[in-house]
Amino acid sequence: MQIEVRIHDLARGGAGVGRLPTGEIIFVPFTAPGDLVRVQVVERKKSYAHGELVEILEASPLRVAPPCPAFGRCGGCSWQHIPYPLQFETKVKGLHSALGRAGIRNLDVPLDLLPAEETYHYRNRIQIRGNPATREAGFYRPGSHSLVPVSECTIADPKINSALGKLLNEGFARFTEPFKLEISLKSDGEIQTDWNERHAAAGFQQINDRQNRLLQEWVRTHSGTGDLLLDLYGGNGNLSLPLIRDFKRIVCVDSGAPEQEGPAPHFSFVRRSIQAWSTADDTTPPSGPVVALLDPPREGIGELFPKLEARLSALGVSRIILVGCDVDSFARDSSRFLAARYRLARLGALDLFPQTPHLESLALFLK
Repeated sequence: MQIEVRIHDLARGGAGVGRLPTGEIIFVPFTAPGDLVRVQVVERKKSYAHGELVEILEASPLRVAPPCPAFGRCGGCSWQHIPYPLQFETKVKGLHSALGRAGIRNLDVPLDLLPAEETYHYRNRIQIRGNPATREAGFYRPGSHSLVPVSECTIADPKINSALGKLLNEGFARFTEPFKLEISLKSDGEIQTDWNERHAAAGFQQINDRQNRLLQEWVRTHSGTGDLLLDLYGGNGNLSLPLIRDFKRIVCVDSGAPEQEGPAPHFSFVRRSIQAWSTADDTTPPSGPVVALLDPPREGIGELFPKLEARLSALGVSRIILVGCDVDSFARDSSRFLAARYRLARLGALDLFPQTPHLESLALFLK
């Protein structure tokens, strides 16, 4: 069924928000507040519906022209038609909404707003698929393995785009079957390639270098100093390595931590799951301050929280920095820390992914 809808808002998940004649809310991707659109209703729930944009009948004055010709077909960006200030405003509203649903309301704590300084050409890593039979390469359409051919990516670093054509020609020459190419721009400016490997086979790194530096700066500003820093879900030490001079000892724990010694005698990597670490008893509580950095995956700490918090309490952790890449799981974990009698002292909203609805949420808890 097709119907005309006026879009009046922007949902934190990325879709425009309108209202059907029945009163139901409908979510329509790639629309903007103020648009009058023709929509195909594709799914109905009890109190809302999902729609697919068929035609823009009257464009909103808020709309901007997407610079990427593949926008709307590629499964990457969803907000190139939305001006960046509105993107970031919507993300921050989404954080407040998620905290409210988790029971955290009427907050009287500072909120640091850290919008992106560069809204395009920021990605230091892309994955692209190539088909030697057709000599086409591109990104998948949303929810499919159908290729959208591209010659460059408008959110990728210019050095990646400059190398892209030559690398794809190399792939067409090397392979007879469809292939995956991951291109990474390393911190030294060199291009690294991985062919047909699992995602981030060369090691995880935040895809936005400039915003990652703001993240590290925020963490350093609010982590203080102390005897022991626990970097849990710490990966390769992205958040703890900059603090190497601020703590007498640093332990970076992650199931994917490097199998190597740390860069200094007082910095150690522990290759162990956080679940296993939470039930272990192999760390002697120091006499001085203990700080914990927690940067869990998208699903958050979840059911592991009671064991993890008990271990943190046993070690005398008095300061916790929580980083979340999903606002809902971040809000749930925050409510658990409040229930465990930690005090929320500060929040942050940092944008690592312009042109998408994703937001990095930050919190400082004190006990």
